Amino acid sequence: MKVAFVTHRGATRPENQDALCVAGRVRVGCMDSPETLELEGYPQMLAVIDGMGGYAGGALAAKIIAETFSEVVETPGLKNLFAPTLDIGEDEKAIRALLDSSERKMALCAARDPEMAQMGAVVAGILLREKSALAFNCGDCRVYRVSGGAAERLTREHSVVQAMYEKGEIDEDGMRTHPMKNIATSAVSPCNEDGFELYARAVSRCRGDAFFICSDGVWEALDSQRLASWLRDPAADARGLLGDLLSSGCSDNVSFIWQTG
Repeated sequence: MKVAFVTHRGATRPENQDALCVAGRVRVGCMDSPETLELEGYPQMLAVIDGMGGYAGGALAAKIIAETFSEVVETPGLKNLFAPTLDIGEDEKAIRALLDSSERKMALCAARDPEMAQMGAVVAGILLREKSALAFNCGDCRVYRVSGGAAERLTREHSVVQAMYEKGEIDEDGMRTHPMKNIATSAVSPCNEDGFELYARAVSRCRGDAFFICSDGVWEALDSQRLASWLRDPAADARGLLGDLLSSGCSDNVSFIWQTG
């Protein structure tokens, strides 16, 4: 199973607040170019995290979530935490537990440094098994599946524009251009009074299926047709996609994990 991934500050931002967890490997800061890995065995956890609350707080919040996922993956606990076969209820409970743990770690940081009080992050990821997958998100990062030549968004954002889309007030491309596109309605954060929302969706996984996880900086930078054309092209590569994102003048950090094969 091949995975390509990158996290980058984008075309205009001075710093990067995103983070990645790729099968236990954490990436933060600004990567010069995409990395590729060959992964073996299941389950595998892939996640993109987008920090919020100013650079210092946002970057730290994203790193905390990435490291929390990584700590589980790097120990035998992954196979104990997640059921050996698909169980959406138990898997969702396990993912929620990891995000709860991340939130508690953020709260400790905020208690030590009041400037971190507004820290938080949104996240999307996928738990891959040989014949199934569980896509999940909190906030406005996304997971896509490419199957049979079609690119399908698997996740549902917690955002103002998602609510407008569901009411039929805007279309998919309207979500990326609307003035309120960056307002997430849920995040993993110590200042949550009512907790965070988590969306999870289980899908089957067939030979040849590909999965793409990205921050909002990616799907906002390219219109839906352009992004889909990248994902559907068997000859496309992560380096080319990153180049297209940067050429588009992307105004946010851009991070993605692209699983193929």
